Amino acid sequence: MSLVEAKTGPPMPPGPLGGSFAWQAEAFHDYDSWALHVTAADVAEIEAAAAATQAAGLDIRRIERKDFPLPGFAPKLATLRHRILGELGFGYVRGLPVERWDPDFRMRVYWGISRHIGDPVPQNRNGHLIGHVIDIGTSVNDANKRITQTNAELSFHVDSCDVVALLCLATSKSGGESAIVSGVAVHDEMMRTRPDLCAALYGPIPMDRRGEVPAGGKGWYEMPLFNWHRNSFTGFAPVRLYVESVRRFPDAPPLTPILSEALDLFYELCADPRFCLMIPFRPGDIQYIHNHVVFHARTAYLDHPPPAPKRHLMRMWLSAADGRELPQALLAKWPVVERGKLRGGAVIAPDREWIVPLEAETPAY
Repeated sequence: MSLVEAKTGPPMPPGPLGGSFAWQAEAFHDYDSWALHVTAADVAEIEAAAAATQAAGLDIRRIERKDFPLPGFAPKLATLRHRILGELGFGYVRGLPVERWDPDFRMRVYWGISRHIGDPVPQNRNGHLIGHVIDIGTSVNDANKRITQTNAELSFHVDSCDVVALLCLATSKSGGESAIVSGVAVHDEMMRTRPDLCAALYGPIPMDRRGEVPAGGKGWYEMPLFNWHRNSFTGFAPVRLYVESVRRFPDAPPLTPILSEALDLFYELCADPRFCLMIPFRPGDIQYIHNHVVFHARTAYLDHPPPAPKRHLMRMWLSAADGRELPQALLAKWPVVERGKLRGGAVIAPDREWIVPLEAETPAY
């Protein structure tokens, strides 16, 4: 049999998954040996494509892959895309000269390159197709805001899309390191050492929507952290704080002792040096992560004093039309999960349209 199912529980794989997605950190400590470094010829090609969209007066939101031809660089991106979706669950582009581009031009570059990876979907209720990850003074204790708009530590989690992209524009004075972990490797370690706790994470976990409530919905939802669907693993790791803040809703089910213990072990293993890969962001880096198998985090940080720029990343959420089959459980958070459709993303407010703000907005939820 390809899966096992407890009498009263959800489907689970019969044992550890293994495979290329179950990597450990020691294999990737030499960052520069596996990142995709852009060459001078690549940059010239990218800049020509971006300039052509400007000359044609194309709205950034309307730029498709065919509008951003990269005859020399596109094959490299295709290899990177396969690595992201089919082999490791992550990939990096390094060396884009973002410092010499104005906000509109660099957004065109970022958008155009990312269209070779996937199709953008909105990432918040304001309809942002590109978001700015920067400290705008939001309090981490504001239960209706995302932690990404603060300088606080962000625990291992996933975003509501097939692939999340982050372009680094400026780094912080200290901290702000990016961390990634193979959700498959963490799952397998739990299955080997504490199968009871691993099984608990295949059940529903209450999570706080942090103010992003769909019409007629509640301020919280339930989602398994581990899912097994059509012989495929899908992880959905919540920000730890969002599991804790859900307690503000009286009708949200409390965490059982075994589920609390399972979550403690899960986050402990995510931070374990055997599995956790710390990667320093540099201006001009783009990080692409396959959310269903790789989880990401960041350390707390301190910005440079003015007038130096703040730590600033630009984020995109991407849908992969040829991505894996996803379980129906994700519909608790995702508007659409069907393979071949534009899926994932946030439910936007009815009075909003999809936008690409050149600068961070306040509020930027």
